[in-house]
Amino acid sequence: MANSFSETTHHYKTDHLKNDPLEELREPLSRALDLNEHDFNSLSPEVKNLLSGRRRLGTNWLDDYEVVAEVISDNGCHCGVKIGQKAVFDMRHRLKTELSDIVCCMNLLSPVLAVFYMTFDRASEGLNPVTRVWTNYECVKTQDVLAQNKARVRVYLRDSKTHETVTNAVLDNS
Repeated sequence: MANSFSETTHHYKTDHLKNDPLEELREPLSRALDLNEHDFNSLSPEVKNLLSGRRRLGTNWLDDYEVVAEVISDNGCHCGVKIGQKAVFDMRHRLKTELSDIVCCMNLLSPVLAVFYMTFDRASEGLNPVTRVWTNYECVKTQDVLAQNKARVRVYLRDSKTHETVTNAVLDNS
């Protein structure tokens, strides 16, 4: 059921926002932060990139995407979690019970919080909120067999309307 590494790896362009002049933000930001033209032009590329991303994301992206945690291994799980079961979350970190069929086990579901800690920052940088580094995690309960047998989960981003897996960057218009 699990894909090979080469089938699931997707590389993203590094900076989707570097050419954004932030023209419509100059006046309100300068007024709010008491910046002159030199101050505004001296903002670091990282700050400009973050401002650009957050403005371009708006609030719709919170409704446009879902994070899915799908069980890919259930070895030794005592909670009843089975391969193929899914927990579907909205981007506000709420479990969508109507789309989820997983047994609610906090030992297995609590690690997904780490995924949400990075979603907005990654998306505001123009990247896919679910990075390749965080595509898998496992149950936090080790049991007596030193974590050899436990449930494991694959995490991915999907479109909330079509339920298609999203692999490009959120702000990538290509």
